[in-house]
Amino acid sequence: MQLNKKLLAIIGKRFPAIYDVIPRGPQGGLARIALNPQPLPPHELGAAVAEEFVRHAWVAERGGLDMKALISDLDDWCPTRPKIPKLPPWWGPFPEPEPRPEWFVDYHLGFAARLSAVATEGTRLGETLDQVIDRSLAAIQTVKL
Repeated sequence: MQLNKKLLAIIGKRFPAIYDVIPRGPQGGLARIALNPQPLPPHELGAAVAEEFVRHAWVAERGGLDMKALISDLDDWCPTRPKIPKLPPWWGPFPEPEPRPEWFVDYHLGFAARLSAVATEGTRLGETLDQVIDRSLAAIQTVKL
């Protein structure tokens, strides 16, 4: 059901309490956490990075671009030790100056779990996401706790 803004304004003038029920503000995943400037837990950060990666991969596929460029940048998105992820500056502070091994395992688990939730079979995007999931799982297996 699509709500009309004018109708909501009329109802809001008559019953101001309706504004407590109407969702306002950011509704997306990263927009919700942007309100809280604390560092994200590693699995949530990995999931958020995976969402951005999927968005970029989908745009690349729709634009007919080669996925090799996206996969070559993957070491910035989801690196293995001893590198830390290169996050955009608007994502807030990085949690630790030198992340411990458990941090990387949690990060890769969040990254791979989010990618596996959207992976599609039989498409070029699905093949790319499968390669990236395998890369994250291999990175998890190489970490010594």
